Amino acid sequence: MNFKITAICAILCILSIDCFTQESVVNDSAITNARPEITISKCGNSLIKIDGVLSETVWETCETAGNFVEIQPGDNLPAMVRTDVKMTYDDDNLYVAFICYDDRISKLRVNLSDRDKMYQDDFVGILLDTYNDHKQAYEIFLNPYGIQGDGIWTRQGEEMNFDMLYDAEAKIYKDKWIVELAIPFKSLRFPEKDEQQWGVHIIRTRPRESRTQFSWAKVSRDNSEFLSQAGILKGFKKLKKGKQLELLPYVIGSQFGFREDPYIPDSPFKNEKFKGDLGIGIKYGFSSNLTGEISFNPDFSQVESDAAQINVNSSSAVFYPEKRPFFLDGANIFNSYINVVYTRMLNNPLYTAKLIGKIGDVDVGYLMGYDQSTPYIIPTKYGSDFLQTDLKSFGNALRLKKSLKGSSFIGFIGTDHETGDSYNRVAGFDGSFNFADNYYFNWEALGYFTREINDTGIYDNSTVINSKGNDAGFNGESLFGFGGTFSLVRSSRHWNGEIFMNIAPPEARRELGYMSKNDFRELGIWQGYTIYPENSVVLRFEPNFNGGVQYDYSGKIKEQWLVPQFYIQFKHQINMSGGFLAVNNENYYDVYHKNVHRGWLNMNINTFSKATGGAFFEMGKYIVRFEEPSYIGWGWNAEAWLTVKPLHNLVLENNYSYFELSKEKGGEKLYTGYVFRNKTSFQFTRSFFLRLVVQYDSFSKSFDIDPLLSYKWNPFTIFYIGSTHNLADIGSSQDHGRFIETKRQFFAKFQYLIKL
Repeated sequence: MNFKITAICAILCILSIDCFTQESVVNDSAITNARPEITISKCGNSLIKIDGVLSETVWETCETAGNFVEIQPGDNLPAMVRTDVKMTYDDDNLYVAFICYDDRISKLRVNLSDRDKMYQDDFVGILLDTYNDHKQAYEIFLNPYGIQGDGIWTRQGEEMNFDMLYDAEAKIYKDKWIVELAIPFKSLRFPEKDEQQWGVHIIRTRPRESRTQFSWAKVSRDNSEFLSQAGILKGFKKLKKGKQLELLPYVIGSQFGFREDPYIPDSPFKNEKFKGDLGIGIKYGFSSNLTGEISFNPDFSQVESDAAQINVNSSSAVFYPEKRPFFLDGANIFNSYINVVYTRMLNNPLYTAKLIGKIGDVDVGYLMGYDQSTPYIIPTKYGSDFLQTDLKSFGNALRLKKSLKGSSFIGFIGTDHETGDSYNRVAGFDGSFNFADNYYFNWEALGYFTREINDTGIYDNSTVINSKGNDAGFNGESLFGFGGTFSLVRSSRHWNGEIFMNIAPPEARRELGYMSKNDFRELGIWQGYTIYPENSVVLRFEPNFNGGVQYDYSGKIKEQWLVPQFYIQFKHQINMSGGFLAVNNENYYDVYHKNVHRGWLNMNINTFSKATGGAFFEMGKYIVRFEEPSYIGWGWNAEAWLTVKPLHNLVLENNYSYFELSKEKGGEKLYTGYVFRNKTSFQFTRSFFLRLVVQYDSFSKSFDIDPLLSYKWNPFTIFYIGSTHNLADIGSSQDHGRFIETKRQFFAKFQYLIKL
């Protein structure tokens, strides 16, 4: 009964928002910069030299995009500095020249850095919605030194690990800085049409007293469809991407060493023989819409270790972001509201293949791989376990997504994971429907079908998971169930909200996805109101709250929560947020814990160009999950981060995380510990850098040192040489020092992009 009443109240609340809110809505049709247009003209091939100097006469005849407006923190106000953008094209490239005037050029924030590391600087760029369907856009940004940053924009977020090939140069003058850009049509996907019409946003970011953003097209805060407000770029005729073949061969060498017993300083340190390996990736553009790629013996090792996460009191497998370029290209196609495809579950494939692109108005994505050492995440009612095995497996993922009017869509997603006679198959449909301008109904319904591995030696867990008597261990059982997520969302200038329902049956597993737990039905609500004060040190203030209830499939309450929160954006690039678990009740392994209250604060300060940082602090009650039976303890955790740029090409990134937990407030400590991580980068040129990562984890008493020297001709042609060193903190004595090296690896890699 309470569940139904909560649902009815939540729906009435979100649908009645318009009755309480009187908003001053901008009439976009009356604004000169509402969806502005520019007609691009064609120039002859090889007429433009990309050097940051607009000396070619073709630039004098180009139509200019100007009259920019300030969209952050101002609301479509006249821009305080002038920006002009010129565009032209030839058979091979789109050319763009950004002329960024500045009356205080000495105040530019600009650093020499690696690719995609320039977003705290001044930068300018373009978003290209090549299908003009408001679904996604290529992002290309550059700072005044010509450091490149790129990504893919979608309504679900930005994928900033995406890389593409293009040429750019920049030059700083006394009263302006100029970026000149050539984007090959071979780097883009676009419709097969004689005449093209693309959506285009042109954005300039200027961090000074505030982080100010200027836009060519006006952007209404009452319209959540950012791409639907883009300008129009037209005039392209008979563009031909052509069929493009790319080869990406690599060669790698490594040598690994280890101490036989990492806790005995005098035990022998063994060095294995030098190992060499090679592989190749093949990429073929079938058309301007569709690309296929296959890799044989791909090197999916990481040149930088994952940042350590404190998970001593966590009951779920740790989630790490994907960093491998093969999986990042086109990754947004496989996104859905539920994490069905988590590519790090393809751990060490012998070969992989994928097909990504668009056929008509349908986005298409297919991914497969043969894994030589398969990992598993096994979810249960109270958390999930992670296993690393040497089993061989075959994985497939298929994604189809049909565009509907505006930002609406309907899609299919399915995965198949086979290990011998066992399998895990997940399949379902999802979609989003936009109605009444500011409302969205988002949904995803999935079916789960599993036949387990029949070997409890791999995973033995006799916990019964359902009324049929199935257990969580690998004993060859067949499992199936249905679940999903459903939400009603309001997005507007001031009042935003969501009602959501999530369902995961006890039989649910996603072997090619990520799943922290199962066996729940959940209903929740989030509401927030955004205020933009005028003539104030506060630029934005947003109080909000979220709350909900979760039941397991036997009908018992698992969790109840109510969390009031706030977010404040100040001038001088300072923001603060915080919250309090006012209601936090949870059933953990049949022990019902009530009133597990705690609160937190978070602050970021980016006022200064040479140093930026922030801190997070949380204190209160925590469930002690690693003791049986569980109980409520007292603890706190803190995190601080500081990035220092003493030189324009030297960056020191520091992060410190601390957590302690006691049996009760002021009582016996159960554990205390911290992780410190420093990454120092020295950029010799835009392509050549030296990086050193140093990390100490007091929980594992381990010290990691990872130096790397890298040269990048482009995002895909790379040479690097480096090493990894793991030292155990075993304490000092008269016979040895405190740190003893237990593992190390030396490696070098060269890969080269060949375009045919």
